[in-house]
Amino acid sequence: FSEGIYGVLGYSGVGKTTFLRTIAGLMKPVAGEVCINNKKIDSPEKSGVYMMHQSYTSFDWLKCIDNVLISKKIKSKVTQGDIESAKRMLELVELNDYEDKYPQQLSGGQRQRLALARTLFVQPKIVLMDEPLSALDNTTRSRMQQLIIDMQKKNNSTIIMVTHSEDEAEKMCKNILRLE
Repeated sequence: FSEGIYGVLGYSGVGKTTFLRTIAGLMKPVAGEVCINNKKIDSPEKSGVYMMHQSYTSFDWLKCIDNVLISKKIKSKVTQGDIESAKRMLELVELNDYEDKYPQQLSGGQRQRLALARTLFVQPKIVLMDEPLSALDNTTRSRMQQLIIDMQKKNNSTIIMVTHSEDEAEKMCKNILRLE
């Protein structure tokens, strides 16, 4: 996969999530190996891949702003610039009035946008997204699709995205892989 957004479509249970988890190094392939830049991936630490899971997990004990900043807090000291960038990311996912709220105070769609903000904040070169917009209404979904497209172009990243929506895949994706 080169830079761009790639869609993965298929029926429920066909292995779309397993495919993503294998690329991320969370699962071992049944046969063959996963390589990124000619480097074998056999654990998440070695993959350099960031995955947004379908269940859009959040750290419920942390405020929304701290959820976005969690990757920075783990790796280094958070700067004022990081805080401003996190606030901007919350604004981009339309949660700018929620930075001091906790995830359990958010709706399902808002939690999914929080997970999206956390993912995009990291600016990884390779992003795996498992149904990243499934909990959103059509209007919000359309705006978040455009945000993902814009961020991919800005960061020159590779995004592999599982979706059940043919329309979404056709709108967003450079290529579509259909699993059967």
